[in-house]
Amino acid sequence: MLYLFNDNQTQRAEALKEVRSILISASFNLFINEHVNETTGFLETLNKGLENSKGAVMILSEEYGDKLNFENGEELSFAEYQFNQVIKRCAINPNFKLFVWYPPHLAKNLPDEQQINFINKIRNSLGKNMVFTNVSSPIEFVDDIRSSFEEQETKAYDLKETEVFLISNQLDESEAEDVADMLRDIVSTENVSIVQDSDIDYSEMCAQQIKKSKLAVVYFKTSSDWAVPFAQEIWKKVGGADTKTPILLIGDSDPDYNKEVKLRAPKVVCVIVDGILIPLEIKVQYDKAKEGLIL
Repeated sequence: MLYLFNDNQTQRAEALKEVRSILISASFNLFINEHVNETTGFLETLNKGLENSKGAVMILSEEYGDKLNFENGEELSFAEYQFNQVIKRCAINPNFKLFVWYPPHLAKNLPDEQQINFINKIRNSLGKNMVFTNVSSPIEFVDDIRSSFEEQETKAYDLKETEVFLISNQLDESEAEDVADMLRDIVSTENVSIVQDSDIDYSEMCAQQIKKSKLAVVYFKTSSDWAVPFAQEIWKKVGGADTKTPILLIGDSDPDYNKEVKLRAPKVVCVIVDGILIPLEIKVQYDKAKEGLIL
């Protein structure tokens, strides 16, 4: 559930209505505080909303808004008071998210002085899981919110620590299994065969397994068209040049066109050898990886 900031300012009303509609279309459950003309019901609803939400969405404009007396005699706008409570919520729950949108069409003129101070306060308070954006469309804003929650809810796979992690395409599954069997005689090896059109997020699963491995190996015989872009994808996913686990892209020299395959990147080795020599070459590269010699 998302807590949607609300106040009594007409300037923000249309943008709020648009965002609300798009969020609902994107299957978000929303908690909206309708008590924007009196403090008691507003405070009770605010506390309940934040306790039951995973994040909050706020829209800014040039107007600060009407001030009301809140606790300790403090005069604040509804927006700033809600923001203060969200910051407290973020301190209690580090996974709580805040999304602040300042639409360009609501920022054409210089904001009033109190709003300038409030906007600066927001910018200076931004921390982990807090986003301040001025993208042009509400659709883009909601898409950023959706993407953020998808990243947070990435599945954690049940994986083992291993020395070599062998990845292949289902087209080469039989040959890859033979390679894995030979490797297991000398080093601990986990292997996976990528099945096309599967519901499994192989990119994420492989990235998680690579972090538990000494050497990642992308093997191919007939699937070079798949192997190169997949190796590039997981290399980026595990940190690119900063990855702690090197990646070996290794192909069988039969068929002959595999000899044309090349991939250059930090912590990546590309080798094409006779099929019978592939397990030996993987062991050679594993030994180099252990010594930190793959740069």
